[in-house]
Amino acid sequence: MRFTGHNDSHALDDFWTRVERDWHFNGSDRADPAASPDASPATSPAMAQGPAPQTTPQPDTMESQPMAGTEPAVPTPAAPDTDAVALLTGVDTAASAVTATLTRHDGTIQAQSGDVIENLDIYADGAGIELDGDANVTIRNVRIHYNGADQGGTGIEAIGAQNLTVDGVEIINAGAPASGPNSDPEQYGIGLFETPGAAVSHVTVRDASTGVYLQDSPNATLQGIEGYNMRGPYPRGQLVQFNRSDNSSLTDFYSYNDLATSWTEDNVNIGSNNVTVANGLIDGNNSPSGVGVIIEGGTGVQVSNVDTVRMGDGAFSDYGSGNTFDDVRAFDNFADSQAGRGTPMSGSLIFMLAADSTVTNAAYQNAAAPGNVVYGGGIQDEAFGGTFQVSEITGETPMAAYHNTFAWS
Repeated sequence: MRFTGHNDSHALDDFWTRVERDWHFNGSDRADPAASPDASPATSPAMAQGPAPQTTPQPDTMESQPMAGTEPAVPTPAAPDTDAVALLTGVDTAASAVTATLTRHDGTIQAQSGDVIENLDIYADGAGIELDGDANVTIRNVRIHYNGADQGGTGIEAIGAQNLTVDGVEIINAGAPASGPNSDPEQYGIGLFETPGAAVSHVTVRDASTGVYLQDSPNATLQGIEGYNMRGPYPRGQLVQFNRSDNSSLTDFYSYNDLATSWTEDNVNIGSNNVTVANGLIDGNNSPSGVGVIIEGGTGVQVSNVDTVRMGDGAFSDYGSGNTFDDVRAFDNFADSQAGRGTPMSGSLIFMLAADSTVTNAAYQNAAAPGNVVYGGGIQDEAFGGTFQVSEITGETPMAAYHNTFAWS
């Protein structure tokens, strides 16, 4: 991943080029692997066990799952009752419901320190709510319709804010096209820049470039994050991305991306240290280079109780050190092109390891390339220093999806 226009560090861009080198091939639109002095074909994950993928896009063999409404159920199992969701995610979805009569507000709201912005239905040509150096702002029980195509708008953008609280908010990018990428990669649902300690809970984002993007915003807590059809374009396309935002967490989350409509990259991208990601379902990634959960250079990251469904390029990847994946599962990955974007560059790999990754209680089902399950970290050369415990399963179903419930739904 590369950073947004808010970042001015070429050195950091070069860093991401190096850590991504294993995923690139000639002809891709990403960085040239030759830019890394130690890159070589032998280090490419696409050369893992099993045949290497073709490096040029194939004819569109899209196998999309049409959405049955704006909030589709998990493809395989029937929707469970509330008690089942509570057991699986630790959250009773009924408890996250809010009851509010919303008052329409037209135009961008410029927050001031100490503001409580609540019970509004915001329609804005650009950003919905903006904070610039403001402290102790609370945003709750709000629906935001922002037009990201106009002025690169964001649902909520906070720059240099302190003690921000966001709870019970639905964010809709009204400027998104019917399908495919947004016109601007910075059409975030929520963008946090130099905003430490933000508490974001019970948020649903639709058609944003990235659902929640954090840059230089450590100690953030994200809970109950739900996203539909992230639209990019590259380098965006995530449900959540942690960029230099250490000691943060994402828990109880759901990402759904229609393979014909969305324009994803990684679903959850972690470029930070000591981040916790737990209790989530990720369904759908049509990028030939995107991964379900990827750690890019971080250390002390813990990923647990996460299921992925319908990934092409990879389910779980670690390019850092000292990171742990526990109780993670991958279902029904695929090997063909989606939305005309090209075949998966990794040859439908599931796990990409660092030299000391810890992977325990992991499983996969219905692999598209059974001989290409794991690569990296020296595991092919029996020089792997970590732990890799994975089993193939059959007849299982993904966990239940987390859902927010709003009075205005």
